[in-house]
Amino acid sequence: MSEKPSDMDKNHAILNKPLSFVILMLGMTFGVLNLQLVLGGEEQSLLMNLLYGFLAFVAIFVSLFWVFDSKNTRVTDEYVEKGKSRIYWHEVTHAKSNEFSIVISASKIRVVVNYYAYRNPEGLMKEIQSRLPNSK
Repeated sequence: MSEKPSDMDKNHAILNKPLSFVILMLGMTFGVLNLQLVLGGEEQSLLMNLLYGFLAFVAIFVSLFWVFDSKNTRVTDEYVEKGKSRIYWHEVTHAKSNEFSIVISASKIRVVVNYYAYRNPEGLMKEIQSRLPNSK
């Protein structure tokens, strides 16, 4: 889980690797335990098997998505980027935040930054707020 070395811009969103590891392991463990309930051989109703299978899928998907989605986020002095979506700070038209994340929008592009996925969430919150056009 390394940062993109090709970009010279400093990334302020540095992944909290221990937390990401814990989230990934908890999600995978919960998913595997639910799959064992489905495939364990005990007689259960079809509805319970579907419920356990669904919970396993959700746990694995959410934990993988959270970690890899957060890994692909960059917050620099020039832009915020998640995967292929890049928004330059001067293009921001709307930003909505809560205690856990901020949604930054520009025309049809939207980037969600989950603060607590990163090493210094309070610093990242301040950095993003200082870059928003309406905060100046």
